[in-house]
Amino acid sequence: MILAEQEPTEAAPAAAEFAYQRPMDRVLVHRRAVMEVFVTDAVRRGDDAFAVAVQAPRAHSYYNDHSQRPALLDPLFLLEAARQAVTVVAHQWLDVTYDTSFLISDWTTEFTDLGALRARGDAPDELVVEVTTRDLKRRGTRLLAATLECVFLVDGRRAGTSVVVAGYLSRDGYTAHRAKSRGSVPPLSCDMPSTRTGTPVAPALVGRERTENVVLTDAVRHPDGTTALRAVLDVPVRHAAMYDHPLDHVPAMALMEAARQAAVLAAGGPGEQRYARAFGATFRRFVELDSPVTVSVTPSGGERLTVDFRQDGESVCTADIEVAALPVPDTDGR
Repeated sequence: MILAEQEPTEAAPAAAEFAYQRPMDRVLVHRRAVMEVFVTDAVRRGDDAFAVAVQAPRAHSYYNDHSQRPALLDPLFLLEAARQAVTVVAHQWLDVTYDTSFLISDWTTEFTDLGALRARGDAPDELVVEVTTRDLKRRGTRLLAATLECVFLVDGRRAGTSVVVAGYLSRDGYTAHRAKSRGSVPPLSCDMPSTRTGTPVAPALVGRERTENVVLTDAVRHPDGTTALRAVLDVPVRHAAMYDHPLDHVPAMALMEAARQAAVLAAGGPGEQRYARAFGATFRRFVELDSPVTVSVTPSGGERLTVDFRQDGESVCTADIEVAALPVPDTDGR
């Protein structure tokens, strides 16, 4: 167990359960840049129960680039917090080695208390992700797959849940799997051209402020009788957060950002008053870097929309997104 050393400070409780003084080792969350590490501490509470402390950034070029009012924690940051938490648990307590690749097949998240997610603004936001593991599948001592259930706690309030179904492949197993499923060695993101493939959606329409954080281009509303929106996936391969290190595919986190943007855009209305409060995604195969991906949105009832990613004639990922309308902002703009 790696615990951040508690530094004495007047504001810290005498017997705090978690430390928020410094990030955990970046290798535990598969990150190259220390600034992309948000977990600060972790404890084991039982045979299959764990808890991970997380501190949100205050001036991040991606996770703090959102125009929602009132200001809430970015849902993509919360997804990343869950991803980092379950990765720490796998390495710290499930005997998963550091050179293992994590393959997410299903990921379901729902934020049930948006009030708890309101950003403080005057200090870093801190939360705890409680993780419970189940359905562990092993070959000998090596973990092959697991389901990891997360609960987000903010100031003791249960703000939402996230369930990750993941598989685990050794480095050699991953390389062989990618070459076999693709039929060739895939290119790396660092070797791909950095130019955009089309005209990015206006950032304000998808709740962003910076164009470099927009991952949809050439969007068309109602291209046919059933589709609310169609666009092209365009994740900048030099994006410091989504491609923190070279990858041979479009990462799940980038697909979730694209699904969020597509759903917010299709929902209509001011982007700053739309918040993606629920995500349910199935990842069928790797999304390749060197073939175009079409993103289509169809209504699925109420505030829910289905976002489908298609590449080379087949559906590679489907996400159900619920978009909530936020209340009118307070007089302080938050």
